[in-house]
Amino acid sequence: MNAVNFRTADLNLFRVFVTLLEEKNATRAGERLGLSQSAISHALRRLRAMVGDDLFIRGQTGLRPTPRALEIAETARTALELLETAVNTQRFDPAVDHHVFTIAAGTYISYVLGPMIAERVITTAPHVEIHFRNLYAGMTEDLDTGSLDMVIGCFEAIPGRFSYAQLFEESGAWVMREGHPAAAAGLDYETLAHLPRVGVTGGNDDPDRTSSGHLGLRRLTSWGEQYALGEKPYQPFSTQDAFSALNIVSHSDMVCILPRRLAQTSVKRGRLVMIEPPNAPPPTPFGAVMRASDGPASPNGWLLEICRAAATRL
Repeated sequence: MNAVNFRTADLNLFRVFVTLLEEKNATRAGERLGLSQSAISHALRRLRAMVGDDLFIRGQTGLRPTPRALEIAETARTALELLETAVNTQRFDPAVDHHVFTIAAGTYISYVLGPMIAERVITTAPHVEIHFRNLYAGMTEDLDTGSLDMVIGCFEAIPGRFSYAQLFEESGAWVMREGHPAAAAGLDYETLAHLPRVGVTGGNDDPDRTSSGHLGLRRLTSWGEQYALGEKPYQPFSTQDAFSALNIVSHSDMVCILPRRLAQTSVKRGRLVMIEPPNAPPPTPFGAVMRASDGPASPNGWLLEICRAAATRL
């Protein structure tokens, strides 16, 4: 796009562009924007002339963005969101405002942060609802459209149109059941390395790597493998989450690496014995990802502060 074109550009064209990216269908985009299909087509023609690119081509699943469209997408979304934030000066008041928040996070995140978040919301925000859901394919797109407010986890990469705030760090610890014969005999690391293990496989596949244009969040997965003892562990059993692994270890002579806070809770209840790992790696950071345009005065800005306050109590 040259400078002359940009000076005369209609910003509404970019609203059409972003909505077409999200809907992949001109009719649905028109319904969202309150425009006729002919108006959408006219706007798209003007955009194509302005950019010098087709922007969208028809495919079996609807309109498919061109490489040039994907280049523009992130900047266009962020610019529109920043403009919306700039003109919307009303501050969210949790004491009186009604709002429903949706957070995507793993089961363990809900377990760790959920009680403190719930306590704060119940006492300070009587008309607010917060719903946790599992991590899923398409999280990035839902963050973009606003149907998802936040993703909490540990990440390898975060697209620039999102903001990130670290909430807490977690490390791992080896666990075995109370009364395990190896513990009674005097456990050392060599013995631990040869005991049968329960593997935790849930999260080995990043569900959002398949996002359109590969612009999705890239989560750090299988962080517990950093604590491995021995090159070829005997792992006769695996399960999809740490809570299932905890229960299996509690009723068998297998061992497992668990998140430290979960391990400590089970030790206090007399179910497990915790063993500090040798040469432990640095703790893994867990944080919240939101749209970069979600400022402190916005509902999502308040939600972030709630999560931060909950994390300080861990």
